[in-house]
Amino acid sequence: MKLRNFILTVLLFSFLLTYAEIPAGYYNSADGKNASALRTALKTIITNGHSVTSYAGLWTAYKTTDVNANGKIWDMYSNCSFTYGTDQCGSYSNECDCYNREHTTPQSWFNEAPPMVSDLFNVYPTDGKVNGMRSNYPYGEVGSATYTSGNGSKLGASSFSGYSGTVFEPVDEYKGDFARTYFYMATRYADECGTWTGEATAVYSSSNGLTEYGKNLFLKWSREDPVSQKEIDRNNAVYGIQNNRNPFIDYPGLEEYIWGTKTSEVFYVNASVSKPSVSSPTATNVTYNSAVLGGTVTSTGGGTITETGVYYSTTDGFADGTGTKVSTSSPSTSTFTVSINGLNSSTTYYFKAFATNSAGTGYSAQSSFTTTTLSSGNNPEIILGNPVSTGSTLNFGKVTSNSTKSLLIKTNNLTGDLSVSLTGEMFRVSVSTISKSDAENGFLLNVSYQPTATGSHTGNLSISGGGLTSNFTVQLTGSK
Repeated sequence: MKLRNFILTVLLFSFLLTYAEIPAGYYNSADGKNASALRTALKTIITNGHSVTSYAGLWTAYKTTDVNANGKIWDMYSNCSFTYGTDQCGSYSNECDCYNREHTTPQSWFNEAPPMVSDLFNVYPTDGKVNGMRSNYPYGEVGSATYTSGNGSKLGASSFSGYSGTVFEPVDEYKGDFARTYFYMATRYADECGTWTGEATAVYSSSNGLTEYGKNLFLKWSREDPVSQKEIDRNNAVYGIQNNRNPFIDYPGLEEYIWGTKTSEVFYVNASVSKPSVSSPTATNVTYNSAVLGGTVTSTGGGTITETGVYYSTTDGFADGTGTKVSTSSPSTSTFTVSINGLNSSTTYYFKAFATNSAGTGYSAQSSFTTTTLSSGNNPEIILGNPVSTGSTLNFGKVTSNSTKSLLIKTNNLTGDLSVSLTGEMFRVSVSTISKSDAENGFLLNVSYQPTATGSHTGNLSISGGGLTSNFTVQLTGSK
C-alpha cells in the first residue's frame, strides 16, 4: 500500500483530493489564510455542525468507517482478521482475541471528557492486546523495542529528538494516518489540547497546538506517508455520521501552511493541479551492461502521482518523453529507482527521471553515466555484476541464519578455466572451478555465509587462472 523510504518529501498542496464529497463552500472561510489564522478558521469549520457520537455508538460506526475490502475490521495495529461485531471486545489475553476502541490521543490525557472521548477521528478499532500494550504512551519512533506486535508496531524508548520517554511506533504504512489524526485533534480542540495532562505534554502545546517534538514527528510522518484511499473513504464515512471532516485528509499538505514549510504562504481552497517536480537523478550500480537509475519526487503538484520512472538515450540533450522509458512497478511520491539492463559496454547514456499526475509529466534535469569496459586486449579481466572491484568487501551484515549473495562473473579473452578459492570457515562458494565458456557467457557465483558461532567473521574469495594477470580478490565479512 504505502511502504516507503525515509526521505523527507514536501507535499505541496494544490489539489482538492476528495472534492466531490465536500459540501460546496465548506472550507471557504479558510481561504487566503496561513499559520495560526488558518488553524483558527479550520477549528471553527470542523467544530460547527459536529454531531457528537456516543461512546457506545462507536461500535456501530465502525461497520461503516473501518471495514476493509474483505469485509473485516481494518486494524492498523495488527494483521488480525476481525469479524465486525462477533470479535468485539470483551476480554482478551493474546493478540487477535478481539478488537476494541483505541484513542489515538489517550482518553486519560483529557480525563475521558466529551466530545474527544467519542470523536471518530480520534478513536479507531484496534486489536485489544496491542491497544493495551500501547497504553497511554505517546506516538514516536522506537530505538530498541521491548514489544513488537504481529504487524510490526513497536513499543520502546524514543529515538526521535525532543522526547526520550517510552513511545509507541505504528508501522510505516499508517504513520501518515496517525499524523493527520493529530493535526485534526490539535485543530478541532485548539482551545483544549494545551491543557491536557500526562504524556499529552510531549506532543500537545498551548502554543499553536503541537510541541516541537510533536510537530517535527508528525510532519515527518505525513510527508513520508501521503494520504491514502483508506483515509479518503474513512473521512467521507465519518462525515456521514458526525457531520464534520478532517481537512488534513481533504487537502494533502495543508499542515505545511500551519506548522511546516509554507507558513509564510497563504492557503487557497480552489488552487489548481500542476505537474509534479522531480529532482536528484541518480545512477548507481553501473556495470558493463546494466545500471540502477532513479530520482526524487519533490512535489506532487497537488495531484495523485500515477507513474514514475526514467527515460534514457545515447543522445545528449534528448527531448522530454523520448528515448527508452522504464517505469517503476508502482508510482512513488518520494525517491524511486528502476533497474536498466541490456546496455552496451563503454557507452555514455543520458537519462531523466519523471513523474506523472493529472496535469501532465514533470522531468528532472538530464544526467548521464558511462557503462564499464570489457577488455579487448590480451589481458582478461573480471566484471562482477553487482558491481564489485578487486579488493572490495562483500558484507553480509548481521544475520540470524545462513545468507547467500550472488556475484555475476563475466570475463573475456581467457586462456583457460578460472579457479575459485576461499578462506574463512564460515563462508562457502557454490563451485571451485568456472569453465572458460561459462565465465565468458556470464556465470552466477553463489557465496554463502553460514555462521555456526556468534560474533564477527571474515574470509577472502579469490579467483585466479585462465590467463588473469593477477588474482581477483574480495574480502568477506558478516556477523551473527
